[in-house]
Amino acid sequence: MKKLIFGLLIVMLVFVAVGCASSDEVASEGDTGWQDNYVTMTTTQTVVSGYPAPETMSPDKGFGGITDTTTTTDRMVIRNAYLTLVVDNITSVMSQITTLATNFGGYVVNSNVGENQDQLYASISFRVLAENFEATINALHNLAVNVKSETTTGQDVTQEYTDLNSRLRNLEASETQLLALMSRAGTVEEILAVQQQLTNTREQIELIKGQMQYLEQSSSLALFSVSLEQSKLVVQFTADQRKIKSGASVQFTPSVTGGFSPYTYEWTFGDGETSNEAEPVHVYKSEGNFTVTLKVTDDKGSTAEYMREDYISVSAGWTAGSIVDSAWNGLVSFGHGLAAFFIGLGIFSPVWIAILVILYFAWWRRRKKPKKV
Repeated sequence: MKKLIFGLLIVMLVFVAVGCASSDEVASEGDTGWQDNYVTMTTTQTVVSGYPAPETMSPDKGFGGITDTTTTTDRMVIRNAYLTLVVDNITSVMSQITTLATNFGGYVVNSNVGENQDQLYASISFRVLAENFEATINALHNLAVNVKSETTTGQDVTQEYTDLNSRLRNLEASETQLLALMSRAGTVEEILAVQQQLTNTREQIELIKGQMQYLEQSSSLALFSVSLEQSKLVVQFTADQRKIKSGASVQFTPSVTGGFSPYTYEWTFGDGETSNEAEPVHVYKSEGNFTVTLKVTDDKGSTAEYMREDYISVSAGWTAGSIVDSAWNGLVSFGHGLAAFFIGLGIFSPVWIAILVILYFAWWRRRKKPKKV
């Protein structure tokens, strides 16, 4: 009885190996997107004397060499689209996309809206029924002022799904026979051995079911990832320094969002000078406070202007006259300090006289003191 049970167990192991033989070939074909969400299962193929080697699946053959009769209309294709749209009103378009996803049999996966320098940005990911893929693309185009970028992808997973289905049937058949074998096991060792095989088989079944479910959902619902930019043109700028000496240079840097590139620039520096450069360097030659203005025009003729009043403050630089004035002022300050010293000395003169008298008498007494022979 014991030999019979272990003999059947070996036969079942070979049967499982035959059912999983083609997993390595299919996993290497195409883009295995489901591997990002599921752990890849590996099966060791075992060839036992007296049994044929497991067959592999070719692109035009099913498992065991059976011809794949799947038609083009029955194929499973995972479709994704990535778009960047320029719109007039981001808040309104976000609401319309949410309604669009619902009307086309899908739902919103995630969305977010942010603001940077008075400019709104947003992104939204949603799914729709695969048969509404082209209609969704057209609807998004109608919501946009401009389509900055668009990418669509398709991954055919028909062969992968067919192989998974075949492996699932084989594993379920193996599980049924292992359960029957379990009922005839007599010793604890036999029960534990069969139980371990049952556990491994059940884990593989659940894993394959999860992979198949992922492929079914991904192919039935197309995924859209859309980034939204506001068409309103917003302009700002900064300077590398705002307080300078006359004759010094200032670097200006613009910040332009929205609109449609390329942009043209018109700088007014407040001293009568202008520039059409994107990041100009300007030299201020006279003293004063200067108002700087930047006007930007986009590729469709829209304009935006940004002005900063009294933005640059220019003081006198190092000229020959200023050096002479500084030297004279220093000399005058030194004279003031010297005069203050002597005035202070005069104020405290009685004290100095007393000190000098004391020192004189001390010196005179030491002089009169007789010297030792």
